[in-house]
Amino acid sequence: MWRKAQERFRTRSLVATIVLIIIMLVASTVYVLYVRSYTREQSYAKLQNTTEETIKALEYEFRADRSMLRMVASIIAESDDSLHSLSVTEYMNIYDVNSLISDVAILTPENKVIRVSGMDLAADGVLDFEDIREKGEHISTLQPDLEVAGVYDLRSFVPIRRNDETIAFIYSTTTPEDIINAWIPDMYDGHATISVVDRQTGNFLIDNMGRKNGNIDDVELDIREMSVDGELQDAIRNGRSGYVRGWDAENRTTVYLCFLPMNIEDWELIIGVPETDVYASVRPMNSALYMLLFVEAIIMVVYFLYIVHITTGSLQGMERRANMDALTGLQNRNRYEYFCQHLQQGTDGIACIYFDVNGLHEVNNTRGHLAGDEMLKTVAEAISREFGENNTYRIGGDEFVAFRYERNEELVRNDMNKVTAEVLERGYHVAAGMAMATPDKKLITVIKTAEEEMYADKAKYYESIGKEMRG
Repeated sequence: MWRKAQERFRTRSLVATIVLIIIMLVASTVYVLYVRSYTREQSYAKLQNTTEETIKALEYEFRADRSMLRMVASIIAESDDSLHSLSVTEYMNIYDVNSLISDVAILTPENKVIRVSGMDLAADGVLDFEDIREKGEHISTLQPDLEVAGVYDLRSFVPIRRNDETIAFIYSTTTPEDIINAWIPDMYDGHATISVVDRQTGNFLIDNMGRKNGNIDDVELDIREMSVDGELQDAIRNGRSGYVRGWDAENRTTVYLCFLPMNIEDWELIIGVPETDVYASVRPMNSALYMLLFVEAIIMVVYFLYIVHITTGSLQGMERRANMDALTGLQNRNRYEYFCQHLQQGTDGIACIYFDVNGLHEVNNTRGHLAGDEMLKTVAEAISREFGENNTYRIGGDEFVAFRYERNEELVRNDMNKVTAEVLERGYHVAAGMAMATPDKKLITVIKTAEEEMYADKAKYYESIGKEMRG
């Protein structure tokens, strides 16, 4: 029964501990995943905000540029001066050339370019006045530079009209490199990429990854996640907005792209950022959370082992207290009966030694119970010293039983006599009896035989002192 109670206590304690640990770990994991998801969404939001702010800034620059061109075109149109006159050149000087706009000029119907510097250029093969007039006010796609081979420009054209007729176009020139140099350093510490795609053709107009004059259809990206349905190229061509997470095999890194349509021509802006930079601001928080989860797991494991340890220790302590006689420190009757129940058969080679303290009642009555307790402890020490604590039991008020695995009866009797002699030297007396087990005897028979011999010895003692033996 005690063993079963032990096992139930141990099992329930460990199950409760395991359930607690699981609840703590699950709750912590859910919290960490929630925070990670939240920080991930915030990182996406930051990327989208960066893209939106870049669009606003670029559109503002182009709108400001077009407003300036319109103003200069209006002044020239109202002046009636020759396009090659000094006054027109002065009017063009009103335009504020800046870090984005590298030049301002006038294109004539003869495909001649009138520049602020006064050095006219032929634009044949690069600019076509008639084609530009059909398009009207617009921003061009990439066009070759009129002077430097291999350089491509973006030109913003505004018509100069007199008498309801377009007599020329004033235009400003910027290069993709100027735009990139103006915006990239401020985005993700310069680790971002910026691309502008012409949705009609799919061509890159601006790109700092060396894909200028390339096409969006040629982009190779192993997409792992995308916020909109369909293909990335189709989404961009259709002017949709969203984000993509994908593996860039060429650069061997995971990149995040945010694409948004612009209110300039049919342009789409794409901002790309490596994963390490997307999460740079939240990485310390995520690392701290993972470390917290790891430390918590270690603590829970240590706690579990501690619970196992103290549970085992508690059970051992409880078992010891339940099976130990508080006065003498020997095993008590509970343990004695457990031993007897589990050793009914196979008793061959076991000797049972039975002791009974003589005169305990008289000592308690005449000298007090403390003296009686001291008497019992003295007897218990003598018995356990000879037969061992693990083999000795106090089974009653003044009764002790010891067992020994021994086939030589003479040796056992000699040890029994040592105990009675030692007790006698200490001023007390015990009656003793013993019996040797044989293969055909059960343990209860052996114990009964030893008890009978003990009572015979006890009777002799009381007879010798002239007193009646107590039952």
